[in-house]
Amino acid sequence: MDTTKVGFYLSAHMGLTFNIETLNNLYKCYKEFKNSVFLIYDISKANFGMNPLHCYRLSEKAVETLEKTANVSSDKMNLVQDKIRS
Repeated sequence: MDTTKVGFYLSAHMGLTFNIETLNNLYKCYKEFKNSVFLIYDISKANFGMNPLHCYRLSEKAVETLEKTANVSSDKMNLVQDKIRS
């Protein structure tokens, strides 16, 4: 976690970072700081000279969905994750 409370970042190959854990971490950051972001440094794109940085923030709809499913099992959370992606 960044000490200035702007969010968190991950390094990944091909941007493959979205899972239940990262969504939960982003939601926790959102609760502390409403404008928190999730920054991804894509190692594979950097190797080819492409823009390696991607930044994401939860939308209001995503926050509402995550609040409704705070006490839901991980199987149902996978469905929520698919909905957030769309």
